[in-house]
Amino acid sequence: MTRVQLVDKLAYRMKVTKKDADTYLTAFLDSIMDTLAKDGRVVVQGFGSFKVNEYKARVAKKPLTGEVIHLPVRRKLSFHAGKELRERVNEEMELMHEAEDLIRRLHVPESAFEATMG
Repeated sequence: MTRVQLVDKLAYRMKVTKKDADTYLTAFLDSIMDTLAKDGRVVVQGFGSFKVNEYKARVAKKPLTGEVIHLPVRRKLSFHAGKELRERVNEEMELMHEAEDLIRRLHVPESAFEATMG
């Protein structure tokens, strides 16, 4: 889903203009980015949590040349899905597995296939 599609969906669900929906989305995302930059952690209950991990400066070797390089301190963002999000994402997979199990349990006699083939 692109940002434009998300704005369209928000506008439809909230019954507001696309311009207003874009404003709300921008404010929401800016709030998350500002908080991550300042505090390093944002938790949206049921959806998940964003966290900034800081990695120390270190010395590394380039694999191809063997050259020693100095890597500076860096910050990296991570996201961990919440329980509700994980359940929604996996819901479709569970339904597919249930359907496959049902098909496996059904016993269809081979003569049924011969009758349809003529």
